Amino acid sequence: MKHHWLIPWRNALMGKDPVMRRHVFFVLLTLIPYVVTASVITQSAHLGLMRHDTALQLNLMSAAIFTGMFVLVRSGWSRRFHDPVLTFPHALLGLCGCVLAYTQLGDHRGNVMILMAQTIVLSMFRLQPVQVLQLGLFNTALLACAVVGLSLSDPVHYPFSLGLAHFLVGGSTLLTLSLIGKWVSDIRVRIARQAKELSEAVHTVQQMATTDMLTGALNRRVMADLAEAELRLSERSGTAMCVALIDLDHFKHVNDQHGHHVGDVVLRTFAQSAQAQLRRVDKLARWGGEEFLLMLPHANEQDSLAALERLRQALETQAFEGHGQLRVTLSAGIARPTPGESLEHLIERADMALYAAKRQGRNRCLLADGAPPPSQPQTTSEQVLP
Repeated sequence: MKHHWLIPWRNALMGKDPVMRRHVFFVLLTLIPYVVTASVITQSAHLGLMRHDTALQLNLMSAAIFTGMFVLVRSGWSRRFHDPVLTFPHALLGLCGCVLAYTQLGDHRGNVMILMAQTIVLSMFRLQPVQVLQLGLFNTALLACAVVGLSLSDPVHYPFSLGLAHFLVGGSTLLTLSLIGKWVSDIRVRIARQAKELSEAVHTVQQMATTDMLTGALNRRVMADLAEAELRLSERSGTAMCVALIDLDHFKHVNDQHGHHVGDVVLRTFAQSAQAQLRRVDKLARWGGEEFLLMLPHANEQDSLAALERLRQALETQAFEGHGQLRVTLSAGIARPTPGESLEHLIERADMALYAAKRQGRNRCLLADGAPPPSQPQTTSEQVLP
């Protein structure tokens, strides 16, 4: 990377966090009007239009304001506020400094008006519309106070007519600029709100397209695509994978006795509980009604059987909100693909194992083929004979 030697200096100045860098960058942008102000003050002192000690005090005050704001933002202290860049208080202090410089600059006073306008323009990109307007009104009020104070304290060098001209031109310009800034800020806020709403709508559509809205599990279409891809990957790489069909026992009885809203609670609770216990790579989908399909990549029959047993035992003791006495169990059939087997046939074998589990009394998990591991009790985990 070119100029890699600059990276440590950049990190020291702006930090490594992208959000912190963005905040610090905005503060550094305000350094431009500070430098311009210091140049005007220094030039005025050099030309004898103001005292050198006054010029030094004004420049030190500007440096203190900028340094203080930079430290508050760079340290992360300002992150506790809604605007971590502290735009509004920074702009208020900057305008106070500009008006104070206005009272001291003599014939160069007009230059300060430009700096006031720059302050409002820079602020409009971060402030709320009402804050931009407040900034303009505050600046106009300060300018009015400065004009009246100068006219009363030094009427010879600063007659009231000159002050009134400055106020009418400068004040009206600043007010107009603040109104434009409010309008721009309002558009910015509206666009940001619309972008957020659009993003949320897109996210909702994506959720509806990929997940079952009741349970939060994947829907059948997405699961079929994922399982097909995983099956092909398993064939190429030789890694193990299994699928399991899960059916909640006597679910129709739950609906008939307690109502469909309780059935929805059971489905949702099971899906959420199962996803919390599964690995990140495992995928659970609502396959239809009370039936779920579980895909277990990189898992052999014994691993898959152990995972399904954990789900079965957890559901057996699961309490359902508002229905503490209700108990639900599950049956499951597990199948591992054979070479060249299609996804449809693989799920069909898992389905056969599931119905075998139901015929044998429900509340159990069965393998479609292969012997059950010795550690599994024969009452809950068995081999389906060919």
